[in-house]
Amino acid sequence: MNSMYVNFVLHAHLPYVRHREANRLEERWLYEAITESYIPLLWNLEKENQQQKWTISFSPPLMEMLADPLVQRRYLHFLDKTDALIQKEKASVTDPKEKVVIQFYEDRYEKIRETFLKYDQNILEGYKHFFKKGMIECITSSATHTFLPYLQTEQGVRMQIKQGISCFEEHFGVKPKGIWLPECAYTPGVDLILYREGIQYTFVDEHSLNFADPIPTKGVGAPVYSPHGIALFARNQKISNKIWSSSEGYPGDRDYREFYRDLAYERDWDYIQSFVHPDGIRIDTGLKYHRITGDTEWKEIYVPEWANQKTVEHARDFRATLEEQLNQFGGQSFPPHIVTLPFDAELFGHWWFEGPAWFSEVLATPNNQIEAITPSEYLARHYQDLETAHVTFSTWGREGYGDVWLNERNEWMYRHLHWMEKKLVELYSTTDLSNPLIQRTIQQLCRDWMLATSSDWAFILDNQSASQYAANRCNEHIERFVSVLEQLEKGNITEELLMSLESDYPFMLNIDLSPLHSEHDQYIEKLPLASNSLKILMLTWEYPPRIIGGLARHVFELSKALAKLGHEVYVITAKEDQESALYEMLEGVHVYRVNSYQPGVQDFLHWIGSLNLSIVEQALELSKKINFDIIHAHDWLVESSAITLKQHFTIPLLATIHATEHGRNQGIYTDLQTSIQESELRLIREATSILICSEYMKNEIMELDPLSHAKLVVIPNGVDHTYFNPSSCANQGWIESVPDHHHIVFSIGRMVPEKGFQTLIEAAPLVLKKHSNVTFIIAGKGPLEKKYQDEIHSRGLGDHIHLIGFVHDDERNELLRSCDIAVFPSLYEPFGIAALEAMIAKKPVVVSHTGGLTSFVKNGVTGLTVAPGSSKELSKAIIALLTNPALSRKIAENGQKTAIEEYNWDCIGEKTAQYYQVLLHEQHTPLELKK
Repeated sequence: MNSMYVNFVLHAHLPYVRHREANRLEERWLYEAITESYIPLLWNLEKENQQQKWTISFSPPLMEMLADPLVQRRYLHFLDKTDALIQKEKASVTDPKEKVVIQFYEDRYEKIRETFLKYDQNILEGYKHFFKKGMIECITSSATHTFLPYLQTEQGVRMQIKQGISCFEEHFGVKPKGIWLPECAYTPGVDLILYREGIQYTFVDEHSLNFADPIPTKGVGAPVYSPHGIALFARNQKISNKIWSSSEGYPGDRDYREFYRDLAYERDWDYIQSFVHPDGIRIDTGLKYHRITGDTEWKEIYVPEWANQKTVEHARDFRATLEEQLNQFGGQSFPPHIVTLPFDAELFGHWWFEGPAWFSEVLATPNNQIEAITPSEYLARHYQDLETAHVTFSTWGREGYGDVWLNERNEWMYRHLHWMEKKLVELYSTTDLSNPLIQRTIQQLCRDWMLATSSDWAFILDNQSASQYAANRCNEHIERFVSVLEQLEKGNITEELLMSLESDYPFMLNIDLSPLHSEHDQYIEKLPLASNSLKILMLTWEYPPRIIGGLARHVFELSKALAKLGHEVYVITAKEDQESALYEMLEGVHVYRVNSYQPGVQDFLHWIGSLNLSIVEQALELSKKINFDIIHAHDWLVESSAITLKQHFTIPLLATIHATEHGRNQGIYTDLQTSIQESELRLIREATSILICSEYMKNEIMELDPLSHAKLVVIPNGVDHTYFNPSSCANQGWIESVPDHHHIVFSIGRMVPEKGFQTLIEAAPLVLKKHSNVTFIIAGKGPLEKKYQDEIHSRGLGDHIHLIGFVHDDERNELLRSCDIAVFPSLYEPFGIAALEAMIAKKPVVVSHTGGLTSFVKNGVTGLTVAPGSSKELSKAIIALLTNPALSRKIAENGQKTAIEEYNWDCIGEKTAQYYQVLLHEQHTPLELKK
């Protein structure tokens, strides 16, 4: 039998509009929402005939206001004034139709007051009661409903999320399982923070999944996991439109109450004066006597009975819509199809007066095939059935992205908000928080920053509804922040000052400042460093997950080995994508990722130049807390930042040259190549010393710059043999597709001319003539990939040669473990770390007799060597290994022994660290002693 789920989610939120002074116009936003939305939705829960399974999210500003005794007293005063107006209307109105409406309101407001008092004037207690009974699920949002993608720091995002969760726990007694990201604004990386805070799920708009990678097979009919395991439920836009759209959906029906015709504007001033604002401003009373009727100004009197009947009809129509969805997708498995319908809670009651009644009707008539469910219940049943996808930045706002919250009307605020955010992070790490008054001051600064960042202010400015108030509130919190900061710096903070500020906006008086603590600071505080520990600044343009070639793996392994010895290693590198963290600790290494100042520029040299500016900026920021001992730069791509920082810090600069432009291209032929070579020469000449990985590279650099001879030191590359332990390997992947009786010849590298894959493709037919049961697998990406693919098909080798593209480390390791022979036919190879990895994996290798490969691959002993570019020699070497198992076994064993004993990273890390000490010793040796 077909079945599906429906997932209703109501997001209840208002900006924090609680003011110390009474009669603020904005505070009425809250009273109207309580009266028309939050209490009527509670009435639904009190009915016994409901299959209540839906979710409501309460934002922290709303929770704090609903639980505030001052707000509660003022709300009762609001009800008193409304009751008085109803009684006056009842005594003066003569129109029979209007009398019916007045009686309707009298009965309704009496019930509203009873409900409010029933829950001790805190309606959160009502929702908490039904939450505990399991009828609904309650969740929360970030601390002040900030548009999280527009924050500047990971600490700021963590503060907003963690404080929102803490606020919910304070009011509901438990942590929420889900969270509503403000404006459904998802951005890669936020899921890691949610995961660390124990959140299981959140919500995104439909286009988020439509443009995900890979596109989910079930579309929006099932949630997907983010890379860090957060379930993302996507809104079904088509079905949602039937509910929220005033033009296409139910709320625009002629018999429903007209929102824009309030009694305040229907009566003479003398009559209504005492029931509106004391300053003489006509404001909505909440008593609206007309129905929508049509598009004209003239409106007929509201008939509650007709409106109620329409809710029944529209609920029936909506259930039919769900049944159509059931007929189309009910056979989906696994998991079964789910229709996710998230809305602003205020739509139900405030904007669409009959919305709660309609909602009640929808849930009152059960369908055995359509089950209302909460996200956590859905996940409990189907967690194992969900796909994983990468979802990019998206919102449910106009055009589906961030235009509403950043445009010409509101962009002015962000420079102030970003400065405040960064200042908070700095203050946390540089201020003595053991002083209670200082800690309370930082909490106040954090409170004003959070209130200033509310997405409501940017939204209101964009919408131009209450623009002056939004601008004033944002500016007020900015000015308060600046004023308090000045008093803090002058040492003028007093108890009285803080009490006054807290009384103005008593929002979250217990703020946990720990999210402002960076992971780096936490690490430094806990790390017991060796007495000779060095602080090493390492610069590289690639570092995992950004892997362009072997350089990334070299820097990763070296930095890890140095950290293992007790040294502090700080790597600054380029940010790979939105999901890669700006800062993280990877196996003891501090990794900082920066964006180029020109991320979209097409000119590569301009991009690199801008990246170097970002590297310098990050290094200077770190130097405020860290006194670096040495700079270690990798290749020409970080030349300008390395030289700039050497001059600024006046410490040794060690540069590792992994390859030269002349060597890669066997000459210099273009303007770009000339520019790169000039950068290489500047780095070589400005560096205190140069590390290279082989004697071959030493000779190459001496040809490039003969004067560099005295600077050159050879320390080879290495490999971590633990990667190739059986326990660390992945699933079979490509290996499963190879016939059992086939031999596998594996190669890996960038698809560029110098890697020599053309030679391997030409050698393959010669091998297949002798051994038809051979499969060639070549991994890697690059500009020649399509050319090679086309040639493979034109030669009819598609069944025997497979180009499988980029592979992750665990996939590479499994391929190396499973292959019979590893081949590296390079035309130019400064070292050849991939060949060394194959040797560690105990595989016989065939390599070109070139470059650094010759330093560890000895022909007939640890591998077979062939002339670069010779497909004939290459095919003979492969055939020799296939036909002579004893030779293959001997070479594999010798190669593994050599790799483990001479090229392990622990040994290389020690040699590098010892050389750092040599450089530092020379720096501090008087010139006359050096002579």
